[in-house]
Amino acid sequence: NRGQQMDLNYFGAMPAVVKNCMDDIMKALLRIGCPLSVHHNEVAPGQHEYSPIFRLTNISSDSNQIAMQISCEIAAKHGLVILFHEKPFAGINGNGKHNNWS
Repeated sequence: NRGQQMDLNYFGAMPAVVKNCMDDIMKALLRIGCPLSVHHNEVAPGQHEYSPIFRLTNISSDSNQIAMQISCEIAAKHGLVILFHEKPFAGINGNGKHNNWS
């Protein structure tokens, strides 16, 4: 038990600064043709997720790199830092930095 099993963070309201940042990321990515389907809190405190809409593998791969760069730039403008490391802190869920393939 890592103290992360409660639904409080996952289903709770997204902090305003994070919501504003995520909204800006979503708009910026849509402008360059990289639409997102959702953005929401994740299990661990301070962890959030967005999901690009499925596209062809080579396009998705390029978009993933661009999305990470744009996300970091926009987060900095909001006074936030984005970590894409799979497990940045021992004993706490990481972002998984995963891709879903079909």
